[in-house]
Amino acid sequence: MKQIYEEGLEQIEWGDKLGYDVVFLAEHAFYHHGKPSPQVILGNIAARTKRIRLGTAVSVLPWHNPIEVAQDYATVDLLSDGRLDFGVGRGLFKGEFDGYGVPWGEADERFNESLDIILKAWTGEPFSYDGKFFKIPEVTVMPRPLQEPHPPLWQPCLSPSTMEKALRRGITPILGASLTPLADLKQLFGRLDAAMKKTGRTDLPRVGHPFIYVSDTTKKAQTEARQGMQWFLDDFAMMFTLPAGETWPETYQFFEPWAEYIRSLTYDKVIEEDLVWFGDPETIRHRIRWLRDECKVSHVLLFMNFGGMEHDKVMKSMELFATKVMPEFR
Repeated sequence: MKQIYEEGLEQIEWGDKLGYDVVFLAEHAFYHHGKPSPQVILGNIAARTKRIRLGTAVSVLPWHNPIEVAQDYATVDLLSDGRLDFGVGRGLFKGEFDGYGVPWGEADERFNESLDIILKAWTGEPFSYDGKFFKIPEVTVMPRPLQEPHPPLWQPCLSPSTMEKALRRGITPILGASLTPLADLKQLFGRLDAAMKKTGRTDLPRVGHPFIYVSDTTKKAQTEARQGMQWFLDDFAMMFTLPAGETWPETYQFFEPWAEYIRSLTYDKVIEEDLVWFGDPETIRHRIRWLRDECKVSHVLLFMNFGGMEHDKVMKSMELFATKVMPEFR
């Protein structure tokens, strides 16, 4: 486990030197995919890097005390000299909610209350809160973040209603590209267009999130990435699998067919159906151009280390992307 953290930190330091704009950490617990306590890791990254921004994709708000979340991430923002991007989400997997002792079906309401409290806490002004889950006497939370009025907010969004809620709060939606057919992805960004026009928030970034692996040739890239990607698919399928007799609650029923879809995927299928983008630099440039031209994407959040990848291969892929792909899109 220590080696995993050390290699991940080395990759992030390498990204800082190569000119990547931001690193986002996923928060997961009780599974191999992702790691808990991203605020601790980000504090370490802040001390090791000079300019790369530090993000969460996402901090799962329903699992935690929102006052502590506000304090921890305000501290990260201060220690990083205002480099925090705060991605938030409600969480998805039942096993994680069970591990934290939080009812899965309460995720939406807990998320909304937690975000309200965090934003109030970050004003630095006294406030109290009387919610369904959190009741807070008048307090003044310290420290405040360095960024005003608070660090930029990000949130994964799939449904039009979630997009609209995020946009109305000034939160940048993170849309898919991960394991999504291109036709479906284009439709998803079409829904974002409609939501942006409806809310008047056409000023926020448009974010895609593809799996990327770059090597000298496309054949070599697809060969090198096979083991790591299959590891990810197996782990992801396990996370989406409910215990016998369990059903998806109403607020998560959207994901029931998605879970079946994830469990159906194999490495050969994701390559054949263009659900991941592994190739030589020109192949990857072509895919990024497609996101820009067909989906009007302005920001690309790259999934470059998908869990089972060998460290040296991730480092080389990062370098090839930074030197052979990134310059076209600056």
